[in-house]
Amino acid sequence: MKNEIINALKQNRLLRNQEEICIFENALERLAIDYSEDDIAEICAIFDDDTNDTEVMFGMVHLLETISTKKAYLNTIYGIVSMYKKAPEWAKTIMYRCLNDDYSVEVIKQLYIDLPQNVKASFTGVLEKIKNEDEDMFGNAIDRIIQNI
Repeated sequence: MKNEIINALKQNRLLRNQEEICIFENALERLAIDYSEDDIAEICAIFDDDTNDTEVMFGMVHLLETISTKKAYLNTIYGIVSMYKKAPEWAKTIMYRCLNDDYSVEVIKQLYIDLPQNVKASFTGVLEKIKNEDEDMFGNAIDRIIQNI
């Protein structure tokens, strides 16, 4: 059942017409009923910067924000790393929202220390790109994570 929902989201993620939007929204509503932190990385893989309706797609960002456990944040980090090549704008959007929340920054900072080296390197690259784009807004939070301040 959950695989069907995820597949419906993937197949309709470009949101090119009203039918795709309707299917996507219905699938997202169904997923929200049975959503867990184990689904986060797979949900991140659905994001696509070529979507035609960012407002509808933003519903998935809100879904990701409904769980704030360490495991959820860890899976979000893995999801961001894996989605960054295909959907860098969405990956950054998810991180912006985390970086604007002190609790999220603290949890990510704790998790960052123990990330596998390849994941840490990729995640650091994403954080550094965000910092280079808007250091005034995100530099302090990113430094707290990377430098473990």
